[in-house]
Amino acid sequence: MDKKHIFGVVLALLAAFFNGMVGILSVNLFQSGLPSEAVAFYKCVVAFVIILLVLGVTGKLPTLMTYLKSKWKSLAVCSFFGFFMLYFFETASYETLNVAVVVFLLFGVSTLVTFFANALFEKRNLTGQEWMSVLFAVLGLYLIFLENENIANSDQTGFLFAVLAGVGYGLFLVLNKKLDIGGGLIPVCGLLMFGLVYLMIPFSMSGVVGVENDVWLTLLLLALLPTIGGFWCTTKSLTILKSQTVQLVELSEPIFALILGFVFLGQLVTSMQMLGGACILAAILIHEVKLSKLKSWRKNKLASESVK
Repeated sequence: MDKKHIFGVVLALLAAFFNGMVGILSVNLFQSGLPSEAVAFYKCVVAFVIILLVLGVTGKLPTLMTYLKSKWKSLAVCSFFGFFMLYFFETASYETLNVAVVVFLLFGVSTLVTFFANALFEKRNLTGQEWMSVLFAVLGLYLIFLENENIANSDQTGFLFAVLAGVGYGLFLVLNKKLDIGGGLIPVCGLLMFGLVYLMIPFSMSGVVGVENDVWLTLLLLALLPTIGGFWCTTKSLTILKSQTVQLVELSEPIFALILGFVFLGQLVTSMQMLGGACILAAILIHEVKLSKLKSWRKNKLASESVK
């Protein structure tokens, strides 16, 4: 595994860590009285303004305009799945479901969507190695999901919203790679711009809600960490790694969510959930370690044949 690949994996892990804070921060905002539509919209507004200020100070606004002119169609498509479907439905699901359940449902669905959509675009079947990775990933998520105490009493719409968020994120990972969106603040800014247009619709329909002074810090953290930091790391890692690899590595987000949920919300981690986390790590190792060994074996085989 070369240094560039390792760097991509580290970026995906950072994205998972940042994204693991979404539920914690969103729940705090709900408790302050903000509805899910307002949370999803306002965090993107704050993130968009911050990035615009950074690009303005660094003199990169002309570069942004050039990028938007050339990529606006691709950005509109990717933003619909990555910002509207993911943020709107994920944030709404946190109102009725436990943070951990949302993350596990979201990533279970997005893992399946990423692998199958990528195979569909490439017009091929999943390899045995990919099937093994998917099975271990889903098993791990299921074990964690199974242990949650709040499942029976949860609103069924919350489950549907989490599944839709997973579909959106899985398609975003695949399309972001296929449409060559790129990585960095400029692509994230472009995605946010279209995302705001989409998110403004449910926000306006639900009734415009103001923001109290005491919640601005939480909104700022939500904008800086998961919205800017998470998407910057994700888009950057997609320029280095395959979408399936990014998806698998970001499956570590449920593990971070468990830890953060325990620290900030007092949600206990059971032995079954720890076993589920181990299965998720196994899925990553199966996909990555075997892949690197296979490439090395092929190179050695070609080298030996050329010598003959």
